[in-house]
Amino acid sequence: MKKFYVSAIDGSKKYIIAGPFEDHSRALAMVEPVRNRAYEINAKAWFMAWGTCSSEETIKTPLGIFDTTAEIIA
Repeated sequence: MKKFYVSAIDGSKKYIIAGPFEDHSRALAMVEPVRNRAYEINAKAWFMAWGTCSSEETIKTPLGIFDTTAEIIA
């Protein structure tokens, strides 16, 4: 079963940032919140291209299944 992720591209580098999400629409809905959180961690995130990707395998991501209702702790 496909799993969906929020991804980012920085030049020739590709990153899988958050997920897995159960469907593509959920991953698409998470692009902006994940990008915003990534920007809080590293301002370079605004200069990356953001989108989604999928995989049959589960991939461990830096932000995991990002929860927009969770409180951000710095």
